[in-house]
Amino acid sequence: MAPAKQVAMLCFMMWMSGSTLHLFSIMTTLSGIYQPLSAILKNRAVFPDDPEKQLDTWTPRLTYCLIHGLGIAFAVWKINGMGLLPTHLSDWVSSMRPPAAAEHAAASLL
Repeated sequence: MAPAKQVAMLCFMMWMSGSTLHLFSIMTTLSGIYQPLSAILKNRAVFPDDPEKQLDTWTPRLTYCLIHGLGIAFAVWKINGMGLLPTHLSDWVSSMRPPAAAEHAAASLL
């Protein structure tokens, strides 16, 4: 249960940091990618193989990786919400026009 609590707390911290482009929100989101990714890469140390081959370590290892994968997915969603993911062709090709803005701000008429 500890990895699920850790990922849930990390997701909560990313959500509380906001979706504006500030140093704190960007660093929290990058931490939200780095920590689960490093945990996935180090899962063999968390679940060492049983020398007698009597314990099934594959299922808990897969669950552990899926929980941390959800944390990475939330961080990528957060980065997309900040507008930092290249999602349009114009992000890659400079000769393409950027897409039209979906929202517009207007001043009050009074």
